[in-house]
Amino acid sequence: MKKYVLLSTLFFAVCYSACAQVSFESKAAAGDKPLYEMEFSPRLKLNGYVNLGGNDASASQSLNLNSADPYNSLKDKNADANMYQTQLAWKTTYNGFEKGPLETYIEGQWWGGPGSGGNLQLRVAYVDYNHWHVGQDWSFFGGGVPTWYNTLDWEGPNSGTWARHLQVKYYNNFGKDKLWRFEGGMETSAQYLKVAGGNVPGQFSVDPIAAFTKYTQDGSFIRLALMGRSIRYTKENAENALQMGWGINANLKNKISDKSYFMAQGLVGSGIAGSYTLSGALFSNSGAAVMYDGIYDQNGSFKTVPVYGGSAGIEYFFGTKKNLHSNLVLGYTNIAYHASPLSLVQNKVINDNAAGDFLNKNNESTTHTALTYGSINLMYDITKIFTMGIEYDGGAKQINNSISQSSMVNRIAAGIKVGF
Repeated sequence: MKKYVLLSTLFFAVCYSACAQVSFESKAAAGDKPLYEMEFSPRLKLNGYVNLGGNDASASQSLNLNSADPYNSLKDKNADANMYQTQLAWKTTYNGFEKGPLETYIEGQWWGGPGSGGNLQLRVAYVDYNHWHVGQDWSFFGGGVPTWYNTLDWEGPNSGTWARHLQVKYYNNFGKDKLWRFEGGMETSAQYLKVAGGNVPGQFSVDPIAAFTKYTQDGSFIRLALMGRSIRYTKENAENALQMGWGINANLKNKISDKSYFMAQGLVGSGIAGSYTLSGALFSNSGAAVMYDGIYDQNGSFKTVPVYGGSAGIEYFFGTKKNLHSNLVLGYTNIAYHASPLSLVQNKVINDNAAGDFLNKNNESTTHTALTYGSINLMYDITKIFTMGIEYDGGAKQINNSISQSSMVNRIAAGIKVGF
């Protein structure tokens, strides 16, 4: 009994010690500020889940709706717990320059179980000074952290832009009360390029992005981002050529009342689904669970993959203390593959069943993959940065051509977040 009491006491002591950032200040000063300021932040995340069938039970990091297999339904169920996405963050601010502070920030996370990739991974690392932002960060095509829904499943919802890329960005606020913001720059996403069915030559692309955001005094905002990208591919005569991809992303956050707010995101583009969205397998470059940027069709011709989708969510806080809160998030993604059913099966974009129903019952027209997603949770804030909650995540993957075939995905998650 004493052992369990000791472990429980140690657990809560660690949790509460992680709640506070560890801050350091130099004795040297720059005006009324310390010359150096440093913050160290340990962040714990405990994840428990029950997969109720439909998705790849081994992909426990997230719901991974695109791993559902409509022609070979996955029925395995499992339950487990882990501490994936536990993080360490370090921020340093130098106040010795006239044009403002120079900030450096590094954030790492543990991903994967012991002995199977559970090492510390670089998540974010950047330098920010005088309107310039350089390093690896969340893609500013999608808007980053301010556009996230408050869910326990951090790799979703299954529509929208959630990727992290190396970037160089200039930003500045303008207009009355500085409530308008412009962001412009480039990101490199070549290493995340996913192409099905053919040779992928070396890439030289940098993706230009421009975004405008309009804020209001209560924290609401509306945002529009545009991007382009070039993709190198191999033609039928074995020569390399370029094809352009593009994307438009819109975000909205609107405060409804003191207890609730509404958020939404919309995405449309072509040649960006594998590099800028997380609706598919995170670390794989092929297979039916992957979102693709491009595809070689049955004639060997390269085509970018069109994608569109959107998501919307609302968070409501209960009571006067607002410790208890709930989120409802809905999402939809549609991907179009302009290739024959035979080439889609040969390229492992779609898994057919043993009877060959996908090949035999569909024609040569465009095949669409549609992902429909829903999430609802209930969270309780023990302190400002100590949260526990439970969440249901579900949805369906549907493959549409002459016939439609779908597979449901269901998952229940519980979690504790400390220090975020």
